[in-house]
This record gives sequence, structure tokens and C-alpha cells, in this order.
Amino acid sequence: MKKYNLIFLSLFSVCLLTGFFVSRPAEAAGASLYLSPSSGTYVIGGSFTISVKVNSGGEGINAAEGSISYDKDLLDATGVSSAGSIFPFWTTQPVISGGSVRFGGGLPPPAYTGSSGHIVKITFKAKKAGQAAVRFTSGAVLANDGKGTNILASMGSANYTVSPKVDAPKQDPTDKKPGVDTPKDDVKIEADYNKPEIKSITHPDQNIWYKANKAKFEWNMPAGVSGVSIAFNQEAASDPGSESDGLFSEKEFPEIKDGVWYLHLKFKDSKKWGTIARYKIMVDTEAPREFSIELVPAEIGEWPILRFETSDEKSGMDHYEIIQDDLNNKPEQLTVDKKEYQVSGLGAGEHNVIVKAVDKVGNERISLVNFTIEPIAAPIIVNYAADIRPSDSFFINGTAVSDGEVTIHFQKTDGSIVREQTTSDANGNWFYVSPEKYADGRYIVWTSAKNKNGIESLPSEKVSFVVSPPIFAVIGSFVINYFTVFASLIFIIFLIIALVIYIMGFVRRRLRKETIEIEKVLHENLQGFQADFENEFARLGKFEGKVAYKTEKAKSQEVLAKKIETVEKKILKEIRDVENIIK
Repeated sequence: MKKYNLIFLSLFSVCLLTGFFVSRPAEAAGASLYLSPSSGTYVIGGSFTISVKVNSGGEGINAAEGSISYDKDLLDATGVSSAGSIFPFWTTQPVISGGSVRFGGGLPPPAYTGSSGHIVKITFKAKKAGQAAVRFTSGAVLANDGKGTNILASMGSANYTVSPKVDAPKQDPTDKKPGVDTPKDDVKIEADYNKPEIKSITHPDQNIWYKANKAKFEWNMPAGVSGVSIAFNQEAASDPGSESDGLFSEKEFPEIKDGVWYLHLKFKDSKKWGTIARYKIMVDTEAPREFSIELVPAEIGEWPILRFETSDEKSGMDHYEIIQDDLNNKPEQLTVDKKEYQVSGLGAGEHNVIVKAVDKVGNERISLVNFTIEPIAAPIIVNYAADIRPSDSFFINGTAVSDGEVTIHFQKTDGSIVREQTTSDANGNWFYVSPEKYADGRYIVWTSAKNKNGIESLPSEKVSFVVSPPIFAVIGSFVINYFTVFASLIFIIFLIIALVIYIMGFVRRRLRKETIEIEKVLHENLQGFQADFENEFARLGKFEGKVAYKTEKAKSQEVLAKKIETVEKKILKEIRDVENIIK
């Protein structure tokens, strides 16, 4: 029945929201149910009233339900009232049944937001002396988020002292003062007798949950104590009995299960058993509930959003920790009401994020999500200087992501890469003029970009530009190089002619024929060499100022070198003929 009531309450909440308005998306909150007052001292036979209240945790709520148990041996629930409640509608009318009080209510828009929302009042009658515990055994608080999300984070408890009623001694009539009436019902509370003072070194604060499941208690042993009676259970008001468990001043309990536990202790002396002392501990060794991380896709250039939520049944949630990529990174801490997180500082590529849920005693639950951040669009090169002189400045411009950082990559002739940076304007336009002066050669250029989030792009297309000297420098170099070759050839020729003339003085007749042949060879080859030189010079002139100039220049040098080699061979052949004649 409890399960169906909660389902009905959730449906009721959603219907209220969807029927009247469309609510804003709910931010996570931590609501609580509690009892007010949470403590007090009352005499046997007396009545007292407590309020059941809700703290919305700063979030709008529109429904709540709960079940409250009480010690039937010490208390009797005589009435429950919804007068003044924040809830005008009831899915479960407030009712007393079998030692518990149940309720379930809701309200239409607007939702309730506050720290002390009154739900119901419960009236108790004190029956027997002791420590009477009243606590929630179940509960739910539904957020005004259109989904009926249960945002209950904690449920309070209360502990009331019931003392015996003692009649005041009768007053001697002679002690009565004139004009003063003698009180009829003077009530006294029985004083504590030989009540132990309990301490715990493992659980020093009774109102705090602890992770330790091993408890150690200590107390001072007064003089004259002849027996100690002790009990350790989950009953708030329990009598350890009138049979001594021995004489000892400390007790240790290992392997305690999760939950709220009570140590009940009393002393016996020569007169009687003393007042019972109680010490409460709260143990929570379980991690928060398992949870998954929802990845909210983001547009290209933006970081994704992570959504997550979990709860802890015992001590309650304390905070979340977010770790991006590297476990050595310092985690970012979020409060429990923050169940949404946008990653940041990550570039394009594969990433992972760990979300650690930590409860109030330090128990942890971890969830992991992997995702990919896509690169932004690559820049586009619109214009650039394709052919410049060493004294000129290289420029390049194009388009990229708006208000971004654009990096220009220069690959030099030796293979090294230099990077320069500029920025794009609001329209994505960018322009860059290099301050560097480049030596002769061909250079390769490409670009990349980053947006305001630091997410990078893929590289752009690659382009190249050439740095070459001015035309007059090219022609001057060409003339100097070929004049040197030609002068060397003329020197060789004159040297050969002088040698031939010298030899001809001795062997004029025999060498006349050979001399004529040498002159003919020289004449024909020099004319041919001159024609080749002119042809190569004319052909090379067509490539002046172009990228292929150096290549064609090398080809011309190779052609002329081969011509010189051919002439040398022919002249040497004629010289060898003369040598043969001399021999």
C-alpha cells in the first residue's frame, strides 16, 4: 500500500503541475522532514503536541508524504490534525495506526518554498517513564519540476523524556501565610540517581553519523557500585534489566551494522538500581547509491554538460567531486544541490570525467563518462603573397571562427617550422603581415584556429610562396658565371695555338696539313659554341623571375660544359696526331 501511495502521490504532483502551469527546470535540492520540538521532558499522564515540518532546501515543492513511528510502551498518540497545513489536498489522510502516524499531501501552484512548512500536528499522552523516541520510518518530498522528483535528503528524529508524577508533600496549615493559597497539584520530577556518564572515543558526537562500525564506550565507575547492567540495540528507550553483567568501565562493540544504535547503561549499589543512561551512535558504512552520468550534447565549439544525481539513505549526501581527464588533477567540489556540471578547459579530442559522490561520513560512489569534443571548422586562406623579393614583407588573410585566435605556420626550406599568431574579428576576418624577411627559396604556409573556449580547429589547406632576387641581380649573376666559363675556354684555346705555332716552327711542312685541320676544328667548334651560348642565354632569359629559373640555369651550365668537353676531345685528338708526327 505504501508503494502505491507514493506512486499516486507522484502522479498527483505531476498532474497538478501539468494541469496548471509549465514549471521551470528543477535545480537539485536537498529537502528534509523533521519534528518540532525534537526534545522535551513530560510527566506521566500529561499530553504534549509536536509539529511535523518540511524544509524545502531552497527548492519549490508541491507534495510530501511520510510515516512516523513512536514508542507505544511510553507514548500513546491520541490525535493528529492537519489544521494550518501547507497542504490543502491529501492523498493519504493523516491517520494513527499500529504505533505509527501516516500522511500524504500536496498543493497546487504556486509551490511551497521555505524552511518550516507545517504539515500536521500530533498529540501524544505520556504513559510510562523513560526515553521515548519518535522518528520517521519513511518519507518523500516531491520537487516542483514537472517530474515529481523525490528530493528528500534527510529525515529528523526526536527524543522525549517521560518522568513519573510525584505529589508534593502536604503543607502544615500553620505554615500558611495569610492571603496565600496552598497549591493543589505541585508536581516534582524525580531526580536522577547514580546515573552513569557515558563517553565514546569512536563516536564522540551523538548527533553526527560516523563511518566507523566499531564502537567503544567508556564511563566512570562511582564508589559503591556493585553491578553494571548494559544493553546495546536499536531501541531508543530500553531497560537493560535488573541482572548485573559484571563490573567494568568500558565496552567495545565490533562489526556494527548500519543504522542508529543505543547503549543503555545503569549502575547498582547497596540501595538500588540507578537511573538509566543512554548514548546514541549513528553508523553509515555504505556508499551513496549507484548513479549514471547523462551527457548533454553541445554544439561544435562548446563544452558538453553533465547531469547526475544520487542519494544516501543514512547520513545523507555531502558533496560531489569532479575530476577531468587526469586523476592527478585537483577535483572541483560541488554542493549536493548542484546536479549539473559543464566541463571546461578541454580541447578537441577524447576525454573522460569522473564524478565522485561523497556522503556526510566520507563514503564514496564513483561514475565515469567518456566523450569527444569535435574540432571547430578550419580557417580558409583567401589571399596571400605568392612571389616576393627578399626585401618584401609576406602577407596572408582569410576567414575563421569569430573572435578567435589564428596561428600561421611557416615551413622553411630547411624543414623547420615557425608559428606566428593573429586574431579574427567579430565577422571572422583576419589579416597578417610577417615582420620577418625571408631568404631566397620556397616556403609552405598553413593556418589553424582556436575559439574563445580554446577548442582548436583542423589545419587549413597548405599554400606556398617563393622568395627570389630582382631581375637585374639574376642577369648579372648569369653574365658573370658564363663570362668566367668563356674566358677560361679562350685561354685554353690561345694556349693550344701558341703550342701549335711553336711546334710548327720545327715541323712546318709535315705539320702544315695538321695545322690546317686544327684551325678548321677550332673555327668550326668556336662558331658552334658561340651559337650554343647564345641559344642557352636566350632560352634562360624566358625563365627570369620564375621559380624554375634555378633549374633551367643548371641545365644551361650542364649543356655548355658538355660542349666544352666535346671541343676539348676534338682538339686533343688533333694534338695527339701532331705528337705522332713528331715521334
